[in-house]
Amino acid sequence: MKKLSTLFNNVAKQAGFTMIELLVVIAVIGVLAVAVLSSINPIEQINKGRDTRTRSDAAQLINAVDRYYAIQEIYPWNFTTTDFTAVSVLPADEFDFLGAGSNLLTQGLTTGDETDWDWVDVLVNTSEVKEGFTNRLKNDNSLFVAKEQGSNATMYICFYPSSNAFKQEAMRNCADGTTPSSLNTIVICEDETDIEALNLICLP
Repeated sequence: MKKLSTLFNNVAKQAGFTMIELLVVIAVIGVLAVAVLSSINPIEQINKGRDTRTRSDAAQLINAVDRYYAIQEIYPWNFTTTDFTAVSVLPADEFDFLGAGSNLLTQGLTTGDETDWDWVDVLVNTSEVKEGFTNRLKNDNSLFVAKEQGSNATMYICFYPSSNAFKQEAMRNCADGTTPSSLNTIVICEDETDIEALNLICLP
C-alpha cells in the first residue's frame, strides 16, 4: 500500500509544471503575442473595422431610401416629419456637403447635424429602418450626403476612410472614375496618387 501511494505521488509530481517551466511558457507566449501584434498592425485593423461599419451604414441608408421611393414614389426628404406635407427640396437641385443655407437645397448634410437629418425620421415612421439606426447616424459625423442636379440624379453617401486599405480603394475609385471628382463645389478626389490626400469613398 505504501509503495502504491509513493507511486501516485511520483506521478503527480511528474505531471505538474515547475515554476521555471511556467515562466518559460509565459515568456514564449508573450514573444508570440508581440510577434502577432506586430504583423497584423492592430491600429490598421481597428480603422478597417470602423471603415467597414461606416460603409455598411451608408449602404443601408441608400437601400432604405430606394425602398421608400419604390413604394411612395417620392423621396423621404419631400416630406416634413410632422404633417408629411411635400416640400421642394433635394430632388431637383444639387447641394454640397458643407455649404451655407437653411434647407437641403443648399445645406450640406453630415450625420452629425441633427437639424438637417430630420428627413431620416420619415424612414423610421414607415419602418424602413429602426430608430436606433437613425439616432446613431445623427450623433455621428462620418457620413456625407450629396446629390447631383436633377430629379433623377444619383444620390451619393460618402465618407473619409481612416484605414490604409480603404484609402487605397478611394485612390483607385478616383483614378478609374468610379467616384465623381467633385459634387457641386466639394472636391471628392483631392489627389488620386496620394494615399494621405482627402479622397472620399462614395456609394453607390
